[in-house]
Amino acid sequence: MKYLAFDIGAREVKYALAERVGNHLGLTKVQSFRNNVKKEGAHLLWELDGIFSSVLNAIRESGPVDSILIDSFASDYVLLDERDDVIGGAVSYLDERTERITELPNEAWIFNRTGFHSRRNSTLYQLLAQKEEESELLERAVSLLFLPDYFNFLLTGVKKTSLSMAATSSLVNAESLDWDDEMISELGLKRSMFPPIAQDGETLGMLSEKIEKEVGFSSSVIVSAHDTSLAYMASELDDDTIMLSVGGFARLGTYVSGYNLSDEVMHGNYTNSVAPGGRCTITKYLMGTMLIQRLKEGMKEGTSYDEIMRKARAIHYPDEIDIGALEYEHSDVLESINRCLEKKGLESIEDLFEASSLVYSSLAAYYEKEIEAMEEVLSRRFSRIFLVGGASKDLYLALLLALKSKREVITGPVDAALSGNLIFQMIQSKEVDEEEKDALIKKALGRMTIKRMD
Repeated sequence: MKYLAFDIGAREVKYALAERVGNHLGLTKVQSFRNNVKKEGAHLLWELDGIFSSVLNAIRESGPVDSILIDSFASDYVLLDERDDVIGGAVSYLDERTERITELPNEAWIFNRTGFHSRRNSTLYQLLAQKEEESELLERAVSLLFLPDYFNFLLTGVKKTSLSMAATSSLVNAESLDWDDEMISELGLKRSMFPPIAQDGETLGMLSEKIEKEVGFSSSVIVSAHDTSLAYMASELDDDTIMLSVGGFARLGTYVSGYNLSDEVMHGNYTNSVAPGGRCTITKYLMGTMLIQRLKEGMKEGTSYDEIMRKARAIHYPDEIDIGALEYEHSDVLESINRCLEKKGLESIEDLFEASSLVYSSLAAYYEKEIEAMEEVLSRRFSRIFLVGGASKDLYLALLLALKSKREVITGPVDAALSGNLIFQMIQSKEVDEEEKDALIKKALGRMTIKRMD
């Protein structure tokens, strides 16, 4: 069988093909296309037609395949009217509408009902912002679909979402693992527009006759999945290992026995969810390498991340700042770094590579501090860090992490969600057992282990 995976990111959509060849995972080179937002009227909108056209082209060029699964980040959604036409566009989480909400919900109330630490760009907050500014759209809406669910609807004609996607909305009850009717009513939202929630891995349907004619073959389409949940699938986790997925932003987490609604979890800004396969997870969202990306924008054109890594390692800045306290969203990153250095009585930095070296050192210290905090909350000790995402190919960050944490660091897939997506499809088709997934990914993508540095 051949499997096609799509991973919708904030800047691009990646896709790849895989099939099992004996004891190996035959993985076709990851390809991608741009995923753009545009200013239209008062909002930043995703270009839905362009994304779906590119998805169709990728399916056509990749086929024939037996199974398709689209995963995505959380939060953003599409509203459909009674004719299934999009109304209001698909507003990006980068839009500032949630900053203008005048009546904020009680965060403790949300967490105690959903187990989810609700960020200001979450689906719940976006709906509350839309309710205040464009209530007529919500009144007209018949259906709400998350981005991958909307594309699945265009492919199959079926409206459903997965538990891993729905749980990120801050609107799913922690006990029933279904839409929280009481909460939705209390917030003044319309329950009827929310789609049925399916278990991750459930078959949504086959490509519609129209799409089959366009791409030239038929295929099964799997219900959507959340990218973080699939990153767990691509990680080798046990009781002693914690996952650290680092891209522009980072996610730190592990498997747990059930939802944890304690005050420590709530005040620590942790999030409960369910990964494919039904295992519960606890995750915290952190700063990633976006600061390096922002510094790179000020460097000479053509400067590569490898060059930044090499020069940062050669400089090896001896101190660090508190990354969690760094104000970066609406100010120059270098200025923000220097303000932090000034507070510590240290000299300012002018060289961007030196600033990058400081960021590297500070990120490693920041991650170790957060791992220690999670150990305290969960009463567990993690001796290994499984590093996935773009930073898994960053040797300097991995070395610093091993040095500062005194833990073993194992690097996993760069495209963790995409790898987890493909493996999960294989597990669902029963072509791969859960027990052998790690060995298959390791053979296909390799591993690097940095031993504990005492």
